[in-house]
Amino acid sequence: MLHPGAAVGAKTIDALNKVVEGLDNIFSIDKTDIKIAIETMAGKGTEIGKTFDEIGYIIKNSKYPNRLGVCFDTCHVNDSGYNLDDIDYILTDFDKKIGLNFLLVIHLNDSKNIIGSHKDRHENIGFGTIGFDTLMKYVYDDRLLLIPKILETPYVNELPPYKKEIIMIKSKKFDPNLKTI
Repeated sequence: MLHPGAAVGAKTIDALNKVVEGLDNIFSIDKTDIKIAIETMAGKGTEIGKTFDEIGYIIKNSKYPNRLGVCFDTCHVNDSGYNLDDIDYILTDFDKKIGLNFLLVIHLNDSKNIIGSHKDRHENIGFGTIGFDTLMKYVYDDRLLLIPKILETPYVNELPPYKKEIIMIKSKKFDPNLKTI
C-alpha cells in the first residue's frame, strides 16, 4: 500500500505520470505477483490521488494494471469531497472511473472533518462527521463483503480501541461510551 505523493511545484498530470513511471519501473524489475494498493487521499496541499479520476489514471496508464489496486480510506474519501452516505453513487462512480475489481482493501475510519476539508484527521468509528450508520454501509454492503477492512482509528486515552470498535461493528450498534476506555 502506498500514498501516491504530491505534485509540489509540478502540474497534477505530470505528477501522475511520474507515479506511473515509477511504478512501471518497479514492476519491470520485480517479476513477482505482488500487488501495490494505491491509497485514496484527502487532498492536502498538492497531494495526488484525491479523486477516483486521478487513481484511475494511474492504473489505466500503467503497463502493469494487473499489479495495481486501491485502498479505499473512508476518512480520506470524505475529506477529499465525496459524500460517503450515498454508497450507491460512490461505488458506481468508483467502478466507472477505476473499477471495483481494483478495490483490494478498505481503511475504515471516521473523520474529524467535514466533507471536502482536505485535512485527513481520522476519528473513531461513529464519533466523526461520517457517522456510524454510514460506515456500516461499507462494512456490510454485499459488493464489499469480501474486501478486507482495516481499522485505522486513533487511540483513546493512550489505549487501542479496536476490540470495542469491532464489537460495535459486529453488533451493528454504536456505543457512545467507547471513548471512556
